[in-house]
Amino acid sequence: MISGKRIGIMGGTFDPIHYGHLMLAEQIRTSFHLDQVLFIPVGKAPHKDANDTADKKMRYEMTQLAIVTNPYFLVSDIEIKKDGVTYTIDTIKTIKAKLKPEDTLFFITGADALLLLESWKDYADLITRVNFIGATRPGVDTNALAEKIDSLKRRFNVQIDLCYIPALAISSTDIRDRVDQEKSIKYLLPESVETYIHDCFLYKSHHPRFSELYDYLASHLTPKRFKHSVETAHIARKLAVYYGADPVKAEFAGLCHDFAKETKSKKMIEYIDAFDIFKDPSIIAIPNLAHGEVGAAILKKSFEITDEEILDAIRWHTYGHLDLSLLSKIVYVADIIEQSRTFDGVDVIRKLAFQSLDDAILVFDDQCAVNLANRKMSMHTYTLQMVEQIKAQKNNWGFNGSNIDVDSKNT
Repeated sequence: MISGKRIGIMGGTFDPIHYGHLMLAEQIRTSFHLDQVLFIPVGKAPHKDANDTADKKMRYEMTQLAIVTNPYFLVSDIEIKKDGVTYTIDTIKTIKAKLKPEDTLFFITGADALLLLESWKDYADLITRVNFIGATRPGVDTNALAEKIDSLKRRFNVQIDLCYIPALAISSTDIRDRVDQEKSIKYLLPESVETYIHDCFLYKSHHPRFSELYDYLASHLTPKRFKHSVETAHIARKLAVYYGADPVKAEFAGLCHDFAKETKSKKMIEYIDAFDIFKDPSIIAIPNLAHGEVGAAILKKSFEITDEEILDAIRWHTYGHLDLSLLSKIVYVADIIEQSRTFDGVDVIRKLAFQSLDDAILVFDDQCAVNLANRKMSMHTYTLQMVEQIKAQKNNWGFNGSNIDVDSKNT
């Protein structure tokens, strides 16, 4: 399974793997002339609560993505395939059984872990089977570390080396915290891992029904519509953090906002009647415009979503309403600016969105009004009322926006 004579073993939770891990592995590979470094994501570590980590399959997949460009790096699923707690000694025994007698294993770990080595299962056996390489990190007590290493060397007559890697200041904990706070993690880990975290909604708290509705929408919407819904959820959460709204509610409303978007016209008309939705002339002309109100009604009736703040954000995301809540404005704007949108002028609105939600709404809807008039189409009454209310609340309001395709809210 493994070729080469000097093989580094780098175990870890990798939750997520980042450039600190990769740089450490590469520096040690070259400094100790290793032929390969084998990354082994743990299944369930004895010293960590599994509930606090990402799914082990996801951690394995992120590690695969991270190492793909380095021909000297490999990843093993030896631990994630096991149920229950996994122990280093058992993994090392399994690996060594598949090696040649002359091959040497180098176990790479944080230097601070060496201070706790005697708490590991069968550590006295483990330390004779591998050569330990401890990587220093900021904050390690170097005096205590030196004493511990000297003690282990004397007692077991083994080789233990240290490697100084300042870049270990990058931490998985900090990355997880940054993701949850909607801060950038660019340049802390490979772009492929960053994309994976984004796509899988990792390291964030979610609405209790988020996973259920995510799976439902994934199977009931077209891929393009589902991607739009997912990206709306992402940007809605980011806007919520920025403006001090509830990010969990914003994300959930963003995900579900187009729940009924792909409903056929005949069925949509039935829903409009059944839910007693106001038949504005624009809705009579294009029944699908009511998909926000219909979607909210279905989610409330059939899925028992009862949070009216979330339902309102879904209900009014298409044409707005008087007295929109902050959450509703966030979802309304998120629907316009999510990253898959490419209509002319979207970049201007994206910038405005993080300056003033009201300005973003006004710029978008003013241009929509112009384009609708050119097509002899009418704007929804609720939209007109909302725009007038926002204008009245602003002092000395004015703008000069570029033309924006009116259909952007209906694609």
